[in-house]
Amino acid sequence: MTDPLDIIVKGCRENDLLCQEQLYRHCYADMIRICHRYAGDMDGAGIIFNNAMLRVFKNLYKYQEEGKLMGWIKTIIVNCSLDFVKQRNKFKEHITGDIHEHEVNIPAEIFSRVSAKEIQKMIRELPKATATVFNLYIYEGFTHKQVGESLGISEGTSKWHINEGRKLLKTKLETFINPGIKTNAAR
Repeated sequence: MTDPLDIIVKGCRENDLLCQEQLYRHCYADMIRICHRYAGDMDGAGIIFNNAMLRVFKNLYKYQEEGKLMGWIKTIIVNCSLDFVKQRNKFKEHITGDIHEHEVNIPAEIFSRVSAKEIQKMIRELPKATATVFNLYIYEGFTHKQVGESLGISEGTSKWHINEGRKLLKTKLETFINPGIKTNAAR
């Protein structure tokens, strides 16, 4: 064990508070961003991150040292984020038709004119349930089936949220790029 992170993990398993603090700090910058995507504000993100790290410390004995510690921690962060969102939001089933007929596509060139930070801000401004589904599907790579299982909604509702998110995001992006011009999506 020459990797400093391996030494920190060993210390955490022995309940060494200094090692726990080091792992907490090591994870903070990357993982708080994920928490913020789901919480929408830094207070909520802090609650999620703290709960997740407590879960990490309690379950570190289950980690098999496969060299993917941050991936394992990210899974816990996402699960804690989902717990947080489910506690605060009730996901409603939406009546879904064949959304493929009306699927919204956002032209790729729009994204070259807007910063990633601005896009993330726009996603946070989506209705909470839609933003959560959008984050799971787009950022975490969940399938509609996985989103449905995680949130207790149907695959069709997951698809509806993605399409609704794209529609709202397209409107926001077009308004951002061309302020003062009404978009077709907004009419």
